[in-house]
Amino acid sequence: MFSKNGIPLYIQLKEKLLQDIKENYKVGDIIPTEIKLEKQYEISRITVRKAIEQLEQDNIIEKKQGKGTFVKEQKILYDANSIGSLTQRLAKQNYILKTQSLEYEIIKGEHYVKELLNCNKILCIKRFRVLDGIPFALMLNYLDINKVPNLEKNFNIESLYTFLKNEYNIEFYNAKETVEAKNATCNEANKLEIQQRDALLSLHRLSFDKYNNPVEYSDILIKANMYKHKIILSNDKISNI
Repeated sequence: MFSKNGIPLYIQLKEKLLQDIKENYKVGDIIPTEIKLEKQYEISRITVRKAIEQLEQDNIIEKKQGKGTFVKEQKILYDANSIGSLTQRLAKQNYILKTQSLEYEIIKGEHYVKELLNCNKILCIKRFRVLDGIPFALMLNYLDINKVPNLEKNFNIESLYTFLKNEYNIEFYNAKETVEAKNATCNEANKLEIQQRDALLSLHRLSFDKYNNPVEYSDILIKANMYKHKIILSNDKISNI
């Protein structure tokens, strides 16, 4: 079952269990006991216990006294310290983000994003995204329609930012992003398969090109129990003059 490649047995078991959990278990499922795992893989209880401890530390599973060990719902780390789409960032963590539904709307009338992007007509891309098959996010991306002609006919990949770079030579160099908490509306809750008024995180992002021109605005709603935001802070020392 396990190879003699210098990798500790408990690490090999941890990886095997992780793969098994991803392929065969869902959130809230109970995994086999340590005794069953010991017999199944013909390894020591200590090895099993160390593998289980590793999975606990990684927040993959959780033990409930007197009940067993259960698969936890995963929180995705969103690194807010670099430019990149949600799809690109999650791909680096080996998560597969897919589009469940896709709609386009051309906005000609009054809209607050027009002032942000300094344009007269906006293309809004509406996407419902799932993560490994689980409802994850509702995304609105706004673009100056004159800069992305026929996008709605040609957009055919998961990462919008990659597509914009390849097809329209639009690349993002910096952005302003705000994050706030909100309660899910009835419509949002139905789409994300949660309860009305459950917690959501709302991300608002204005992205700029290398000339510091605003080129894209996005509104993203993410299930709060699947998400955590990473920000790196530094100590800016102010010199007394």
